[in-house]
Amino acid sequence: MLKTIIRKEHKNKWEKRAPLTPKAVKTLTEQGLTIELEPCDIRIFSDQEYQAAGAIYPSSPDQAEFVLGIKEPPVDSIKHGQVHLAFSHTIKGQEYNMPLLQKFLDEEATLFDYEPIVDPATGQRTIAFGRYAGIAGAVDSFAVLGEKLAQKNRATPLSNLKMTHTYGTVEHLKQALGQFDLSQGEPIRALVVGTGKVGKGSIEVCEWLGLPKVSAKDFLAGNLPEGSFYAVLSSRHINRRKDGGDFSMTEFVEKGAELYESTFDKVLGKFNILLQTPYWEEMYPKHLTKERMKQFKDKLPLVIGDISCDINGSLECTTKASDTDNPAFTYNVDTEASTDGISWDGVTVMSIDNLPCELPIDASNDFSKALTTYAPQIMTMDLSKPFAECGLPKDLADAVIVYKGQLTPNYEYLKEFL
Repeated sequence: MLKTIIRKEHKNKWEKRAPLTPKAVKTLTEQGLTIELEPCDIRIFSDQEYQAAGAIYPSSPDQAEFVLGIKEPPVDSIKHGQVHLAFSHTIKGQEYNMPLLQKFLDEEATLFDYEPIVDPATGQRTIAFGRYAGIAGAVDSFAVLGEKLAQKNRATPLSNLKMTHTYGTVEHLKQALGQFDLSQGEPIRALVVGTGKVGKGSIEVCEWLGLPKVSAKDFLAGNLPEGSFYAVLSSRHINRRKDGGDFSMTEFVEKGAELYESTFDKVLGKFNILLQTPYWEEMYPKHLTKERMKQFKDKLPLVIGDISCDINGSLECTTKASDTDNPAFTYNVDTEASTDGISWDGVTVMSIDNLPCELPIDASNDFSKALTTYAPQIMTMDLSKPFAECGLPKDLADAVIVYKGQLTPNYEYLKEFL
């Protein structure tokens, strides 16, 4: 049995989430498992609640064999032979986290990542914060839009909207948003791109705000109301086959930009806020390149909520991640420069990269339910054996990026990024 600890989060002062709640710790300790706890003064659940649930306190990750976290651990915290579970942000070969990946190799340690853990039957991720990212990202983006419109004295109830974290829970947030009447003041025309869990979270916010929905068909045809509305588009609506053939989602996912090109310019000018939610990789077309933004400068939205936060990705105005203290920056299309804050000198971008931490209670509760199943399976793995024989079920084995200092077969492609 691996000596297991819940570590504190280091990302920033807003990262209050926990991988396991006190309730989950109580469940596991009653099963005879031992969970230790690193002291933390910002975690949404108090250290005392964990102690009451049976956690051993205080403890240090330095002496632990299995370290449970949310965001990636600090590079210098990885000890020889340790096992870590976190969102490592290494799967795409992210340059900023290659030192972390190299550290796992150097220390002959093991790295599990939450992102590849999927249901074998459906291929859907089983442990994720997608809905909460969509909710928080949409609310924060609408709040940025309200502030931007207020700078020009363009009346909208959104100027009274606060950042997500001020509302505490999803239920309180939903109740607050239900008090807004967006039929008054400046029309709010929102486009949600994506229909996955993140997209659905953003759609919930549009519904709570009482925005009327315009169908994708009417939106693309330009059959739009004079007042506020929201519309939802998926990849099939904003990409086309280069040879003029019919769109195939399966083919698009497999081939991307090899066969398809973006038609996003066709929808510009129809909305003043964009909520971008889909996962993006280099193989897919970009929707807002620097060149396209210059060409259609007068049709760009006032605010872009890049909830997926793909830096220099599908939306090249997302030049960096923002944070809860400084939620937005403004991208000047002509100079290609980004300036912190909300300004009329370009497109204002909300790109907070850890949005679910703004709803830490709800996010932790949901996350913990899934992890209560996975944690014991990792705690009982046999590190003395080769990877294929260590005792992990396939869904967890597929999420191991590094095993005892070696990239596993699924992730050997990461060598080129190191």
